[in-house]
Amino acid sequence: MEMTNTAVTNTPTVDTLTFSDNVITKIAGIAIREVDGVLALNGGFFDDLADKFRSRVDLTKGISAEVGDKQTAIDVDLVLEYGRDAQEIFTQICERVRQRIEGMTGLSVVELNVHVSDVLTREAWRKQASDNEIARQKKLAAQATA
Repeated sequence: MEMTNTAVTNTPTVDTLTFSDNVITKIAGIAIREVDGVLALNGGFFDDLADKFRSRVDLTKGISAEVGDKQTAIDVDLVLEYGRDAQEIFTQICERVRQRIEGMTGLSVVELNVHVSDVLTREAWRKQASDNEIARQKKLAAQATA
């Protein structure tokens, strides 16, 4: 019986896991929705007002991210509820966003910038959200008849 030597070559493999900016902004948006006192992300209204508003919320609106191989930087533009402690809300946003992104992706959040673009009472916000929904419904109705 003849024996042959077969050379086994261990070819190194390169495995990568990457995330699009949109995935990071969506995770951040969901995490920010968990923080009481944030009324909107750059016009993307959300609240307990009505579940129908929640189903239409663009979770990435008002959020941008730069994603690298091991870290990410996030910018947030939001509307704060009048009378709430902005510093405490900022702290909660930072904790939740970092926890969710680092836990889900392994990326380190090295920078998180929050810009408060407006302050509204909850009542004023509800009226604005309701007015926006009415205007949206009218626009849809007009498009349907056109």
